[in-house]
Amino acid sequence: MEKKEIYLVDDSADHRLLIRTIFNEFLPNYRVRFFQGAAELYQFMVLQSAPEFSGSRPGLIILDLKMPNIDGSDLLRLIRKTPDNFVTKWSTLPIIILTSSSSDEDIQKCYAAGANSFIVKPVEFEELRFLIETICHYWMDYNTLPVPTRKENSI
Repeated sequence: MEKKEIYLVDDSADHRLLIRTIFNEFLPNYRVRFFQGAAELYQFMVLQSAPEFSGSRPGLIILDLKMPNIDGSDLLRLIRKTPDNFVTKWSTLPIIILTSSSSDEDIQKCYAAGANSFIVKPVEFEELRFLIETICHYWMDYNTLPVPTRKENSI
């Protein structure tokens, strides 16, 4: 079975570096692809949806909420509206919002847009490391997703 990637979208270079360090030092068995913003991820998704695409597929997307131009909740809505293909089922792919916001309005907005989880970023490195490990183990190792079939896409 193909090993799925984790897509992480965050406009902060510092936060991407911190997360990259956690994966390199503590979670080397997981593959993560970093995106600087919503447009970069969405362009990659369009490429990936092409039938001839042969690269890795996502098993989890982690989105920052507060990003310029297209924020995390808008990107989440775009992802959920992307047509499924026979390899990637965008409508059920786990998507987590990882943000510094704890606003009730942001929480409601993200769940309404299709988030599977809304998590406030911890400030301390060890807490963030533990959180990322927990997210990976649950969503990538234990969670079971429906498998897209060609029949579903012909409907």
